[in-house]
Amino acid sequence: MPGRVLDSVAEQPDRRLIEGLNTRFIGHNIFHYPTIPSTQDVAMQAARAGAFEGAVVTADEQTSGRGRLQRSWLSPKDGSLSVSVILRPSARELARLFMVAALAAARSIEKATGLQTELKWPNDVLIDKRKVCGILIENELRGSAVSWAVVGIGININLDTSEHPEIAGMATSLSAETGRRVSRSEMLKCLLEELEAVYLASRGGAPVHQEWRARLVTLGTRVRANTGDSIETGCAESVDEDGALLLRRDDGSLVRIVAGDVTLRA
Repeated sequence: MPGRVLDSVAEQPDRRLIEGLNTRFIGHNIFHYPTIPSTQDVAMQAARAGAFEGAVVTADEQTSGRGRLQRSWLSPKDGSLSVSVILRPSARELARLFMVAALAAARSIEKATGLQTELKWPNDVLIDKRKVCGILIENELRGSAVSWAVVGIGININLDTSEHPEIAGMATSLSAETGRRVSRSEMLKCLLEELEAVYLASRGGAPVHQEWRARLVTLGTRVRANTGDSIETGCAESVDEDGALLLRRDDGSLVRIVAGDVTLRA
């Protein structure tokens, strides 16, 4: 049965994590691991095998977690929430999925903790200019059709960033910001509910890019954008409906950046 292909590889699904979950389909099949190399890899394997849309893979610890641009993502035991969600969007929905995921993560953090979040283009979630959540979206196409997409979301929940010098100056966690331990199960519940709400709204034609754009701390600042093929510097002037960054170069010309990594500059 396609919706249960994860049963053969997961340990016992942790039903406590979805108790009272108010969703139509996301999280109705959830598979939890104490330790796993990467929730993304397991979710992609399941997606290829035909898992139902909305199936979720979570872990207490990832030993080989990764983020955008093949960067490693720290996921020590019980310090982070590591979630990968299988979706089957249309090609147009796929193009906006990074906005959907960023909005859902930001909203859920605010709902669960009362903290105020910001977004750094394209989909990093920040609290007081420090990163608290990263998002990775991977997909498979068959011709022009989307076979599946896996949305990976990592949130620093009770992570002590001072124990990790490589990220201490640029990252934070929910516990550090609230001064208390934060429930991972409550955070997961909020995240899955918000992800489905924003995803369905976007699928129905709602202009989710407007709220996403309003949260971007990147706009109006001087940035350095690494697209992989080139490096652009200038002022982040705006974004378009598809989420591309519109950067005004120093010579006055405007460049549209579809994907890349942005560093805020003084």
